[in-house]
Amino acid sequence: MFQSDTFKKVAHILPRLKQLSHFILDGLTEAFDFAFITDFVLKNENLLIKLTFDENISLSSAYNEILENFIAKIIETPPKKIAYINFPGFENSDLYDDYRKLYD
Repeated sequence: MFQSDTFKKVAHILPRLKQLSHFILDGLTEAFDFAFITDFVLKNENLLIKLTFDENISLSSAYNEILENFIAKIIETPPKKIAYINFPGFENSDLYDDYRKLYD
């Protein structure tokens, strides 16, 4: 799906696209290295970012933990622009309601 340096290249190009208002990645799987996007999401001030994982596949507990730790970081120190992030089972997480309050 993504090579290891794909998002690094995209993150380098995005700030130059002044007319871009939305950045959406849908149907993500564990093949997506979430660590590459975290700084971009936290530093973003303009784009509406939407990251959704494929609801038809289960994520490993380790990958789920990475996502939930990042959500906890957003809740603790919200960035200027809150990204929409959704993954299988997130609605059952203790973090879900607090995160959605930030996003809505």
